[in-house]
Amino acid sequence: MANNTPYTLVTNLKYWLLASGGLVVGVVLLYVSGLPWFEDHQSFGALTSQLGGLLIASVALATMWDLVGRRSFFREMLEVLELKQDIHASGLTSIGTDYRKVVNWDDCLGSAKNLDIFAAWATTWRNSNQTNLQQLASRSDAKIRICLPDPADPNCIKSLATRFNMTQTEARNRLSEAIEGYKKLDANGSSTGRVEIYTTPVFRAFTSYRIDNQFVVTLYHHKDNRRGSFPALTCREGGSLFAFFEEDLEGVLDASTKIYP
Repeated sequence: MANNTPYTLVTNLKYWLLASGGLVVGVVLLYVSGLPWFEDHQSFGALTSQLGGLLIASVALATMWDLVGRRSFFREMLEVLELKQDIHASGLTSIGTDYRKVVNWDDCLGSAKNLDIFAAWATTWRNSNQTNLQQLASRSDAKIRICLPDPADPNCIKSLATRFNMTQTEARNRLSEAIEGYKKLDANGSSTGRVEIYTTPVFRAFTSYRIDNQFVVTLYHHKDNRRGSFPALTCREGGSLFAFFEEDLEGVLDASTKIYP
């Protein structure tokens, strides 16, 4: 599509006027350098000839840049700016393949007031952050909500067993252990109301942790071998990613069953 904005037209007109003027001056200098007077003043003749050639070469290079280079550079910068705008709108703050490194868990959990956990069981994560989680649960102004699969739902257990390549009994035991483990965060099992546990038959497509005004999300493998790295990202409140994960989490919690306290 042609660009007919007045500023662009004026800029292009100025460029072509200057280029035409430079070309004319260059040709004139080359012509003048061949006059008889310069035969007796060879140094001036050589200088005039070189200046003329330089002007002509400069105009040629500038024209090539304007016709090809500048437009290519502009398109490249436009792509970068559009990508930056997309990232800003989404609220994405970091991304990687190791959920342990996309965020500083000690800092986040150490200062958090609200933590929501949406996971299959997150046993490794819970054990790694046991001290931080217990300290968080001990603060009177803090609250932890955990949403786990329903161990009493046969379809849920079957799906988990298939996804994580284990027997249904193993999956049910993992869930029971996770529920008891999260209960112990609450003053070692004495209900304070600061730890809430919910169960739902919703199939997990990812694991998410909402820590105050940010989400940490990790994805799952779909291959038989579950080992390896997992894509992980963080996003801030105010972005489209945060809005999606927040709406998704709240929708699941609204349809879940509260089993503790």
